[in-house]
Amino acid sequence: MGSNDREFLRDLDQLYGQKTPQWLRFALRETVNFLLPASCAVCGRADDRLCTECRSAVRHQLGLPPLPARLSRYLELPALAGQIPVAACGIYGNELARAILAYKDHQRYFLKNLFAPYLAAALNAALVPQTSVRRTLIVPMPTSLKAVARRGYRPVESMLQSAERLGLLDAGLELSPVLHYRLGQVFSGAQKSKSGADRRGRRVQLIAEIPRVRQQPILLVDDVMTTGATLQNAAVTCNNAGFEVLGAVVLALTRPPGEEEPGQLR
Repeated sequence: MGSNDREFLRDLDQLYGQKTPQWLRFALRETVNFLLPASCAVCGRADDRLCTECRSAVRHQLGLPPLPARLSRYLELPALAGQIPVAACGIYGNELARAILAYKDHQRYFLKNLFAPYLAAALNAALVPQTSVRRTLIVPMPTSLKAVARRGYRPVESMLQSAERLGLLDAGLELSPVLHYRLGQVFSGAQKSKSGADRRGRRVQLIAEIPRVRQQPILLVDDVMTTGATLQNAAVTCNNAGFEVLGAVVLALTRPPGEEEPGQLR
């Protein structure tokens, strides 16, 4: 599939995800299915990009604040002799895991509009009141140029841009991608495909921009937290640059060994 085709599909996904009359959504879906046969991003069922059953299942596997205790973690930062709270919208598994993979690796761009409200709600709940000068920055984990070229977009940043565009973020929050890969790793990026031991043994080198004001507060955002190494690295990097890291929000947490399968949250 060429870049023009991906852009066309992305535009259609965006249009389909907007609040439109039911008859228009039906007409658009039927037209798209006629021109470009679609299948459910989660279960693969034909004739719908996300079937009603899978949409409902994903929504029931995501939670809104106040989030249950099993979706909260404290991430230890040995380099700073401290820790930061991490809030997750869901547990990585079942339909939610398949939806996240479809969004990240199979160009199902429209799913950002499904995930965005949950990320926004968790970020709003994590916000600590500040003065207007010290707005809290929302800092997405960076994406390598190699991954952007493969996907055509930055998954975490795109979800946050969707939340911002839809007016879901508190006025005290500001999206600001201040984290970047060092030049030597800008093309290879994160080690999402590596094992947990490999990730802990070899850190990706990040750099952070200089904060606009002293100790500017930030909230880190990622799609999935597995070992926590990526967020640890980002938190230390931002702290060393002069930011105050309040915590982190992720779309999903992987389950610790022995924990039961994820179920419905609401």
